[in-house]
Amino acid sequence: MGPTKVIVKGDALYDAKTGKLIKDGLLTAQAIHDYAVRHYVVLPEVDKAGKLWTLDGKPVYCLRGARYESLDEDPLHLSRCPDCGGMGIRIDEMTIESDCIRCIQCGHEFDTRLEMMET
Repeated sequence: MGPTKVIVKGDALYDAKTGKLIKDGLLTAQAIHDYAVRHYVVLPEVDKAGKLWTLDGKPVYCLRGARYESLDEDPLHLSRCPDCGGMGIRIDEMTIESDCIRCIQCGHEFDTRLEMMET
């Protein structure tokens, strides 16, 4: 059992599964972030422009820094695009020998393992 997955609507946080109000009166993005850090809740992932990551119409959540999950707690094999912060999905092509990932926002292709070795 992990943290409560929430969605943001206006100035309030709601439980993503039940729709129950968790906290309202959070007027800024910083206030929302601060509340999530202090309480056992996780916000949906967004790119650098603030656009929500969605997969099959459902928000995507990041747990423990690198583990992505759906609302239904299914593990997802995703990565954050280093350019736009968008959602990168693994490309399944027989000609590619490495773990190539393509961002669905900007189309950037990258290999997360190669980038980790470079840094």
